[in-house]
Amino acid sequence: MAVVNLKNVKKQYENGFVAVHDFSLDIDDEEFIVLVGPSGCGKSTTLRMIAGLEDITSGEISINLKVVNDMEPKDRDIAMVFQNYALYPHMSVYENIAFGLRLRKVPHKEIHKRVLEAAEILGITELLGRKPKQLSGGQRQRVAIGRAIVRVPKVFLMDEPLSNLDAKLRNQMRAEIILLRQKIRTTFIYVTHDQTEAMTLGDRIVIMKDGYIMQVGTPQELFNHPANLFVAGFIGTPQMNFFDVPLTKEGDGYVVTLLQHKYHVPKYICDELDKKESLPERVTLGVRPENLIVDPSGYDGIRATIRVTEMMGSELHIHAECDDGKMVILRVQIADLSDADQKRMIDSSEVMFSVRERTMNLFDPKDGRNLAVPDAVPVPEDKPAALPDDIQFDEKGKPIKKKKKKA
Repeated sequence: MAVVNLKNVKKQYENGFVAVHDFSLDIDDEEFIVLVGPSGCGKSTTLRMIAGLEDITSGEISINLKVVNDMEPKDRDIAMVFQNYALYPHMSVYENIAFGLRLRKVPHKEIHKRVLEAAEILGITELLGRKPKQLSGGQRQRVAIGRAIVRVPKVFLMDEPLSNLDAKLRNQMRAEIILLRQKIRTTFIYVTHDQTEAMTLGDRIVIMKDGYIMQVGTPQELFNHPANLFVAGFIGTPQMNFFDVPLTKEGDGYVVTLLQHKYHVPKYICDELDKKESLPERVTLGVRPENLIVDPSGYDGIRATIRVTEMMGSELHIHAECDDGKMVILRVQIADLSDADQKRMIDSSEVMFSVRERTMNLFDPKDGRNLAVPDAVPVPEDKPAALPDDIQFDEKGKPIKKKKKKA
């Protein structure tokens, strides 16, 4: 069992900069949690606080209901995989994987057994005699993961472990991490800035911005019902389209009007709007590119001038400008088009589209909150980059002190 609880955790540096604000999260046994967000959002700082590599300013962190605030990293029964592999270059793969166990005085036979089992799980048995310099990036990362596996920790912490790999290797390693998770049932806390990794790996995803939690939910919840404009724009490729539109009551429901075209708001959103004491006259309409329906014939819908067309193989990304100057991105599945329609759309200078009503999201333009998501968090105002963003960390996760330049 490995339950992790964070309660009102805060990290403030000596210069007053707050890297993490009031972070609260309950992580279940064997759950795979992903912390995701742009650089400087506090996700790696949060992970290091869980690991004990970073002191917390206030709040409480517990593992299996035991508070670990003042506990040394080695006593927390966690294992961490770093972005830069952190392998010893003079040691073989076998020695790198076994190193932590030897420090803990584990019997030689037990070490040998665990190393071979980990190597078998990761498919690196034939590499045990090699040195790190003889390995590819993906192989080095497997070794780093193997070193964590042999410790049989309660919690796996992974800090952007795939960021140094090329696109093909990242895809391969994502699949291997999913398979690894099935073989060793334990709790994973994974940090990344890559939304694809977050969406494919996480049972739940924690989206962060400027040290605040923006939303916690399953990949599908975040994609279909983003809590605010930041989450809506962060999740999804290409990102969601946003339109400033009037919101009006019509009969028992509501409608939004986009360039003289009326669209009915889905009932579940109307139900939430009716609960509010007051509503803004204008809202931000959010629609994903695949939910803007294109008329291949070019006769029906909202007119837009095509500026850029990207052929992505199985789909077409159309960047177009509406009559009011608003840029919009449309995503069209090639398989849904006849050869004639494909040619017409690629060669055409205009496109006609409409909104798939059941997929729309409505946001308050003042604070960015989704009007249909109860208790949605407002988007914090952007703040300038601060000193901690420039801090570099060594292989053990400790800050590297920079030497002062002589005048």
